[in-house]
Amino acid sequence: MSNGPDASARLEAWATAIASASAPHETDFAVHTALTYARGGRGRRALVRRAPSVTAGSGGELVTTVLPALWDALAASCELLKTALGSPVVANGVSTATLLLAVHRRRDGASPAEGTGGSAPAEPATGGGELLVLARAVAEVSRRLQAHGMDPAAADQAAASAVAALHAGRDEGAGAFLGLLAGEGRDASGERSAGTPRTGLRRLAARVPGLRRSARARGRSR
Repeated sequence: MSNGPDASARLEAWATAIASASAPHETDFAVHTALTYARGGRGRRALVRRAPSVTAGSGGELVTTVLPALWDALAASCELLKTALGSPVVANGVSTATLLLAVHRRRDGASPAEGTGGSAPAEPATGGGELLVLARAVAEVSRRLQAHGMDPAAADQAAASAVAALHAGRDEGAGAFLGLLAGEGRDASGERSAGTPRTGLRRLAARVPGLRRSARARGRSR
């Protein structure tokens, strides 16, 4: 991962956002595990080797179960996710519930955009093509989470929550975050890639509980 402050701030903000959506009980470990994963090398290998269970402390208590596997699944699905996030947008947002239903319908051979018969919360109309590509992305992330040993239902939930959060922030650096997580920001010279405007991080912070305070603290420190 590049060492630039913009890249680090983006990674930290998005790691907290994804953890808040997919594993809220693990938000305290979001930044540390994401930074460790993004740096690659032995730290990443050790983190992934322990996924989906990481223990710490003298008593060996369980401290995180989802995030190491989730970072690995998102990074491995980076290109598919970027394609999904770049698809034509019809709705202002897509919920976790809608994505879960779309994935289940896709597995059953039905169109993700078909009527739900009242089985899911009403949402703004979403294009079938967009929902299909998002459902494919959720299914791929879930498949990779299951490869780490996660229960299928839990993997679907975590994957759908993460993709919904990424979709909501598709114009605020979601693709750049995925690139950083996958190691696309690293280069031989150690130079960092150009950062996106910091206003995007402020908008992201406004969307996610707990990030407003850290965004203000970063601003005061500059």
